[in-house]
Amino acid sequence: MFEKVWTFLVDRFSGRNAKNFEVRDRIMTRANMMTMLGIGLTTLYLSQYYYGFWLVFIPVICPLIVGTDGCDGFLADYYNEHSKWGKILDPFRDKYFTFVALGNIWIIGGNTVLVPIVVIVSLELMIALESLVMSLNGETLEVHWIGKARSAIQWVAGYAILVQYYWIGHAFLSPFFLTCIMAGASAVAYCYYSIIFIDRDLGK
Repeated sequence: MFEKVWTFLVDRFSGRNAKNFEVRDRIMTRANMMTMLGIGLTTLYLSQYYYGFWLVFIPVICPLIVGTDGCDGFLADYYNEHSKWGKILDPFRDKYFTFVALGNIWIIGGNTVLVPIVVIVSLELMIALESLVMSLNGETLEVHWIGKARSAIQWVAGYAILVQYYWIGHAFLSPFFLTCIMAGASAVAYCYYSIIFIDRDLGK
């Protein structure tokens, strides 16, 4: 089991197994149900900070949401349940969680973090739009370690903000500094994906 998990992590991080699975037209798979669980938890997270209840559990629920991202991929690989619906639900859950978390960080940091958040949202939307165009043309934006590294950096920096605010009560690292790190990660990823998009357009 450990070997399978390790292989999954290496393959997912490198993207080298992205084309090795049959894509089925099913929605009720184990992987998709895990993804939908992540969407439901993200909605709960949004409700928590918007309505102000169970705030102390926010640093608990966020890792659970992130965990559904890894679990759905593992389930899809392990049970060979890759589906067209999964290719829609998975990125939706990721972007949904990203924007909900950024809204939470905006509430915490106020207008001091607004500029880097706008940068992050703008870059992520441009990447998502280009990815959508590729998918409509029957193409796939392959997983790359730069995209995974961007997500990891943004998750660690964003989680540090949440823990400081909801558990510690004191900001050892300013939300502005941490959101600037997140924006830098988005900028690097956008530059990389822009090269892919340009090469694709030139190759047509």
